[in-house]
Amino acid sequence: MKKLTKALIPAALFAVSFATHAETSEGKVLAVSAGWAHIMPQGTKQGVTSTGAVNGFDSTAGFELENSDTAEFKFDYLVNDNVSLGLIVGVPPTFDIKGKGVLLKDFGGGLNLNRKVGEVKVYSPVITGKYTFGTVESKFRPYVGAGFMYAHFSNFKLDSAIANDAILQGIHGTIHNVKIDDAVAPVAFIGADYNINKNWFATASVSYVHLSTHANLQVSGKYGPVPIEVHGSSKIEINPIVTYLGVGYRF
Repeated sequence: MKKLTKALIPAALFAVSFATHAETSEGKVLAVSAGWAHIMPQGTKQGVTSTGAVNGFDSTAGFELENSDTAEFKFDYLVNDNVSLGLIVGVPPTFDIKGKGVLLKDFGGGLNLNRKVGEVKVYSPVITGKYTFGTVESKFRPYVGAGFMYAHFSNFKLDSAIANDAILQGIHGTIHNVKIDDAVAPVAFIGADYNINKNWFATASVSYVHLSTHANLQVSGKYGPVPIEVHGSSKIEINPIVTYLGVGYRF
């Protein structure tokens, strides 16, 4: 929550400073839109390192997020005909997490990660500032903007096929206690509105989010009668490109 507060304070102060000037030449002060977002993570595996005394992880292993889709809603506070401040929220999408490489190679063959290892739900509100080109009479109005995303990872579920997988040569182990850290990330986007009339408009945009986080995990098992417990950490690069297509209304 501290990260979220730090991200929201500058935007709130910016909004207050413009509050007395907010209103377009047509008297509009708010714009809302609803549509569909397609989220395409661009990151690659970053390796898994040991955080304890036992070192069995591998820098060639790691995790990647698969594409996802969700409904998205945008709320814009119109400072004037060209400048707006916004909030983007959506139905939290669920991402499949795909593994790459092998964990615990030094322990009798290792735990194969080359498959789906689990899924996680992501809550990711975004605060934005946007500049829209043209005038209120223009039918087609391109825009550019930037902001910050707060990403909260929740409801992680380990895939049942890997939760009880066997490590070769007599070792049986399980992955558990997986935790993914929250993160704050910068967002940049371009897009355009097409004004159907003075109130209704269609909108489309492409965004890039420079987002990465860390996952901590634990692998426990036995090599014969000897218990094995290894703690590891992995950076997860997400860096998604997000496309959005929606319909909106100005008040």
